[in-house]
Amino acid sequence: MGVLCLGAAALAATWGGNGALHRTSAEAAGSVRSAAHSDALGPGADPTSPDTGPAPAADPSSTVTTAPPSPTTTGKVGGATTTTTTTTTRPGEAPAVLAKRALLAPTDLPAGFTVTSPAPPDGAAPPDSPFDRCVGPDAGSLTAAIGARARSATFAKPDIGTVSSSVAVFDQPATAEKVLGLMTISSARTCFEGLINARLARNPHLSQDVRGSLGPAPSPSVGEGALAYRFEVRLPAEDVDRNAGPDDPPVRYIADFVFVRKGRTLVLAEFDNLRQPWLDTALQGVASALVAHV
Repeated sequence: MGVLCLGAAALAATWGGNGALHRTSAEAAGSVRSAAHSDALGPGADPTSPDTGPAPAADPSSTVTTAPPSPTTTGKVGGATTTTTTTTTRPGEAPAVLAKRALLAPTDLPAGFTVTSPAPPDGAAPPDSPFDRCVGPDAGSLTAAIGARARSATFAKPDIGTVSSSVAVFDQPATAEKVLGLMTISSARTCFEGLINARLARNPHLSQDVRGSLGPAPSPSVGEGALAYRFEVRLPAEDVDRNAGPDDPPVRYIADFVFVRKGRTLVLAEFDNLRQPWLDTALQGVASALVAHV
């Protein structure tokens, strides 16, 4: 699903297999492709190894929300409160069909967004994701339970930022619920941060000492369980603006990752921008529209 590379718009560098940064936040939003998306965790990556010890206690600083309850049961998995509901999945619906339906679409976005990077073609090698790399000793069996994956195009609009998504469809809702719960633990967050920084380090267009940090973020109330993290990095101005001088202050880059479960589908949506994050209302609106057709 949701990690990474960056560079100036004149360069072909990618952050997370996505596009480039422009000289100002407005220009960047028009041409930036997602900063830390899961396609960055592809076969060529050498990300941080997952924690192989016993799963630690849930990190209380992680923010997990659930949708308003439906006629269901609630419980806890790996520290995440989740809600088990009757889903809209039709009996016998193929995982690949579910994955495609769950992708971010132009209709989920306000007017003015344009495609800056198309979705990968059908049959492209599936990327790894935090779901594969960061769920501890059960990673092998949980990855084997993924029936289909998909990745959206990347969309951008000046003054707002860029957005993209990836999807993993598991064998059953309980598996997806378990994975989301495992993503709340501190070792998973550390692993995810390592994946992002590993991709940054491999970007030849960035200073080699660039590193960011991942922390909890407010999560929109969508789906049957949701979790959000924010990655922030300070980029040397010269890496973003070709006209910047060595004494110019660094430029803030923000990537918000929103993990959402609905039935057996897990969506990782990524919202990126220079200098300031997406407005909460805009992020909530896109997340709600996306989850409505999952």
